[in-house]
Amino acid sequence: MRLRAMALAAIPAAFLGVMASAPSASAWSPGNCQEGTFCVWPDWWYGDTDMAPSLATDAEWSGSARGHIYYNNTSRDVTMTYVLVQDEGQGPAYTACVSRHQGSYFTVPVSVTDVTWREDDGTPCR
Repeated sequence: MRLRAMALAAIPAAFLGVMASAPSASAWSPGNCQEGTFCVWPDWWYGDTDMAPSLATDAEWSGSARGHIYYNNTSRDVTMTYVLVQDEGQGPAYTACVSRHQGSYFTVPVSVTDVTWREDDGTPCR
């Protein structure tokens, strides 16, 4: 009975260890995205990279850039618009608010189509 209790107690501890090692959005590295620039990369990676971004802009931008990972290395929040690659630009457009010095990844390939500075109304990105 005592062995069973110890085994059951180990399960949550093991789960917490896995969760602690998973990267959070705030842990993303800017890679080779210069200070003051919003970047999108076409492939997966984590940490520093020499892969050229498919998009690197220090101003508002529109067009089409393939994306798997993005990082906002600016001092302003950004509204990013994107479409799913599988929809070939014909599906719905989605938007995301990306906080300054934050980044993350898409679970499916996308095309980023628009980057605009977010109006500062006092509410941060969530």
